[in-house]
Amino acid sequence: MRVVPQLDTYPRLVALAQTPLGKVAAAVAFGLLLLLNGQPLALQIGAIVAILSFLPEYRRAIISAATLGWLLFHPNWIPWALIRKVAANERLAAGFGLQLAVGAALGAVFCAMGALFRMVHDRPNSLLGRRPVLVLVSFYLCLLAMAGALPLHGLTRVAIWLAVAVISPYLWFFAYALTDSASRNPDSYPIQFGTFFPFWVGSTTSFTPIGKGAAFLRKVEVRTARELALIQLRALKLLVWLFLLNIVLSIFRVLAYGELSPLAADFCRVHGLQIPNLAAPTLETAINQTASGVPMALHMRWAAVVAQFVDGLLAMSVSGNLVVACVRMSGFNILRNTYKPLYSATIAEFWNRFYYYFKELLVEFFFFPAYIRYFKKHRRLRLAAATFAAATLGNLIYHFCRDIQCVFDLGLWRALAGLQVYAFYAVGLGTAIAISQMRGKRPPLGSLPFHRRLMSSAGVIGFYCLLGVFNYEGRSHSLRTHLAFFWSLVPIGTGW
Repeated sequence: MRVVPQLDTYPRLVALAQTPLGKVAAAVAFGLLLLLNGQPLALQIGAIVAILSFLPEYRRAIISAATLGWLLFHPNWIPWALIRKVAANERLAAGFGLQLAVGAALGAVFCAMGALFRMVHDRPNSLLGRRPVLVLVSFYLCLLAMAGALPLHGLTRVAIWLAVAVISPYLWFFAYALTDSASRNPDSYPIQFGTFFPFWVGSTTSFTPIGKGAAFLRKVEVRTARELALIQLRALKLLVWLFLLNIVLSIFRVLAYGELSPLAADFCRVHGLQIPNLAAPTLETAINQTASGVPMALHMRWAAVVAQFVDGLLAMSVSGNLVVACVRMSGFNILRNTYKPLYSATIAEFWNRFYYYFKELLVEFFFFPAYIRYFKKHRRLRLAAATFAAATLGNLIYHFCRDIQCVFDLGLWRALAGLQVYAFYAVGLGTAIAISQMRGKRPPLGSLPFHRRLMSSAGVIGFYCLLGVFNYEGRSHSLRTHLAFFWSLVPIGTGW
């Protein structure tokens, strides 16, 4: 028995979804479900989806217009706090003039990228034509290094940080577009503006292109009214499932952490209610306690580790798939971002199922380039090197390019040194995935006997729970601190 009805398997419902009344009903249901899932811009997204349902032949133009609207009115991915902080440090007013400067910087970046796309397409044998993403990321890293290391002041410093700030969110969107421009059949829209933080991704602050770029969207775009009806019903079904997961996540946080919403906390205080909970600390709190020399009880340290894993799993399932539902309602049959990770039989399979579009980004821009070019005569070494290039090197580059606030606050070298804990995590992740892949494919978890299924799941979940101790993207803790906490989970010896 399924928890959520399989709406796309009911012929009458599929037929209704193809009629004008059904399209309106689907858009209304979509908007309401987005509201229930905590999306504040649900009505605007629902209105765009309704227009797309009635005018599918103008899908690209509508999505491009919606993307422009989001950029003008809801640019929450632009790091405004950092931009204002840079301006304040250089004693420049953070008013309308600064907003105009950001707009001018964005315009200049888009024009430069448009010229770059043309050069990639017209000169396929040049370094830019052969390695467009390498050139793009290298240029950005050099720009970020200059901003963080050079003793710049005044307008020069503001200008270089403006360039870094407006390129950073778009970096991997540009990378997908450049890859498409270098292909034999590039997109007919020269700069692919509709795929740069489209309205479905623009409602989040994730820098990972969920749905990838234009090349992938062209492959999965629905062509007929029936296909559109089916994929929209699947999107509604997914939103119902996410609403249930949101409830589960809220209940889990109450029972694990005692975390109540302001409304629930007021209700409990007024009525004298107290909801029992484990009072588990967050993982960062538990690590801080260990670093201070007064560690928590062993069972509380383990509770923090397990709770962090479960919370992260549920939160990722909701946030990423909420974007997937919006993409599907827009007419693109993309895969889920998180899909049954607990069904994974191996460490590599879990990584694929947990954050699919981040994994795809690393595979596209790091794994395949390394796999195609290096160690061609050594199959196992070739696979291991390509896996490290993606899960370790690519992982670190992605997060360093994203966390520009740390470079501004700490400077280039301290920001790099502060990445030591996450670097340890990335090396561990790359090693485990490489070993998992070299062991070859395993039978699906459901086909295994119960005891082997239990052991396999426990091994995968246990690995990611423990590795999560080092999944720290801040810059305050040292690797020694996290190693000390990790060792404290084992009740033998004297600790670090």
